[in-house]
Amino acid sequence: MSTGETRPLRAAPAARGYRVAAARAGRPGARVRRERRARRAAGILRFAVFLLLVFLAVWAGVKVANATVESDVFDGRAYEVQRGDTLWQIAVEQYDAGLDPRAVVYAIREANGLDGALLQPGQELTLPYLEE
Repeated sequence: MSTGETRPLRAAPAARGYRVAAARAGRPGARVRRERRARRAAGILRFAVFLLLVFLAVWAGVKVANATVESDVFDGRAYEVQRGDTLWQIAVEQYDAGLDPRAVVYAIREANGLDGALLQPGQELTLPYLEE
């Protein structure tokens, strides 16, 4: 350049990037705030879906684990209690000798929702299917 020519002034590098630096320094514009909110909402939604899937997996696992227990109650036969019957007597008379009568009494109580061992004549019991 010759001595008589003037150069156009350019903004200093720090001045040009001032707006970008200010937005990054904690004064974001409306667009940046919307993007952050959208990302936060998407993250929360993904987390909620993850929790739902975990809950469903646990619930399905519990249902599968208890499926055989529930089917034992329905795979049984009806028995009408006679005068003088006890759970122990029913367990010994109605099941194979290879089964432990204590386990049979427990299974009968669980299948019928009995709290104690008291039986009434004419009461209907479900005798669950038990294997040795």
